[in-house]
Amino acid sequence: MKKSNKKGFTLVELVVVIAIIGVLAAILVPSMMGYVKKSRLKTANGNAKTAYNAVAEYAADQETKGTPVTWTSGSGNTYDCKTDASGVQHVLYSALADNGNEAGEAYVGGADINSKTTFFVHWRKTSSDTITGQYPEATADVDSCPAFGTWTAQ
Repeated sequence: MKKSNKKGFTLVELVVVIAIIGVLAAILVPSMMGYVKKSRLKTANGNAKTAYNAVAEYAADQETKGTPVTWTSGSGNTYDCKTDASGVQHVLYSALADNGNEAGEAYVGGADINSKTTFFVHWRKTSSDTITGQYPEATADVDSCPAFGTWTAQ
């Protein structure tokens, strides 16, 4: 009688392994998408804070020169952070230039924050992006992202 020396996996064993991998993927993919959104929100809030600090420094410099910047509640401007210009746009470009094509766009506007009229900054990656970072009072939840250019107290 001849001995059989076949090595390898049976078809049933392979199907079971593929089924296990499929179940694990079905569980992990949705949770990973949540992590990606949270990461994008943290990046947006970080860029909004960077832009806020740059604009605050610009405003302090202007006040030192004798031309203070005033903030009117409810008004503001959108700036493309990938384009260099003068004034606030130059400051935003300088602050976010290291991001290159990811520099995004920022909205600098006036708002009544803690019973004081001051300014806020929103940042988003593209004009169609739904994830908007805000500073001060950064957005904590992806589902409660403010509308771009509209102050939302957190």
